[in-house]
Amino acid sequence: MREDVPVAHVDLDGIGYGPPGHSGSFDLKFENVAVLWGSYSDAGASAFVVSGLRALPEDVLACSAAVPGSVSTVVVLTVTAEEQRNRILRRANTEYALEHGGGSSAQSPEAMEQVVAAARKELEREAGDIPHALMLDTVGVPVVDIARQLRLTTGWPGSQGRA
Repeated sequence: MREDVPVAHVDLDGIGYGPPGHSGSFDLKFENVAVLWGSYSDAGASAFVVSGLRALPEDVLACSAAVPGSVSTVVVLTVTAEEQRNRILRRANTEYALEHGGGSSAQSPEAMEQVVAAARKELEREAGDIPHALMLDTVGVPVVDIARQLRLTTGWPGSQGRA
C-alpha cells in the first residue's frame, strides 16, 4: 500500500467464524475469500494477500481456485516448535491477556499447554512440501525484516497481477 499498489489483504482466521457446524471450516473461509476478492477487485485491487492458510497443498489449491485467474505466490513462514510455544505463551500473557481484553491468561497452565500441544501437532502435520512455495524462516527475525525479505524475493510490489 505504501508503494501505491492497489492491494487487499484478508486473514482467514477473521473470516472463518460462522454458524455451528461451519465455524473454522476452510470450505467456508474459501467461499468468503471468493466474495471478498470480488468486492476488493471491484474497488480497484489488483493484488490480494491471503494469510492464515494452513500449509497444506490441497488448501493452497482450494484458496487459489477461489480467486479465478489468479497467479499465486505461496509463501510459507516457518517456525520451530520451541519458538512457536514461546510465541503462544508470550501472546497469552501480553496482547491477549485479560488486561488487554483477551481471555488467554485466565486459562490454567495445563490448558495453555494443551493449546501449545495442539499447535505443535498442527505444525508437524503441515510439514509437507508445497510445490514452488517460498519458505521463509521466522525464528528471531523481526516482522519488518520478513516483509522486506519477502518483497526482495518475490519482486513485490512490482509484480502486478499476482494474487
